Amino acid sequence: MILKGLKRNAIKKSIETHLKKRNTSSTGISSLKTLAVLVDASNSINIGAIVKLANELQVNPEDLKVVGYKEDKDIEDDKDAAYYNDKSFAVNGSVKNRALQDFMNKEYDVLITFYEENKLELNYVAAVSKAKLKIGFAEVDNRINDLIIGSTTNDTNLFISELKKYLKILQVI
Repeated sequence: MILKGLKRNAIKKSIETHLKKRNTSSTGISSLKTLAVLVDASNSINIGAIVKLANELQVNPEDLKVVGYKEDKDIEDDKDAAYYNDKSFAVNGSVKNRALQDFMNKEYDVLITFYEENKLELNYVAAVSKAKLKIGFAEVDNRINDLIIGSTTNDTNLFISELKKYLKILQVI
């Protein structure tokens, strides 16, 4: 129990450090080629809606990466997404999961934080991600995302239409 508290404190501290270092002055995206989606897989998710979103944004399927956080102990990757859980983090807050580390280190044009509940493990990955533009929901820590969409994860059609509208305004698509 003490180790879990130490781990959570280390993750919180790391989130704050990454948020303070982040440069949000310029997105630097001329066109949308790579898309990453971070989901809370503890709740039921519709991977089909995410693939639909990528198609709507004209992102090739090989340039789409979906990573999900599951609270339960057993995780298995499938062909559509990779997953991580609490055990993916060491006591000092560092990431032990190689696939998750690769996801955070890769530069994506856009990261969509497709979750509505603040969870340390999700916020950590979103904050550390090297995506040029981060998009999410209002319920999540607003320091993480550059663009906040006023929708819910249940209303994917509204989310997609709003996202497309703002990406056109930003001249990303």
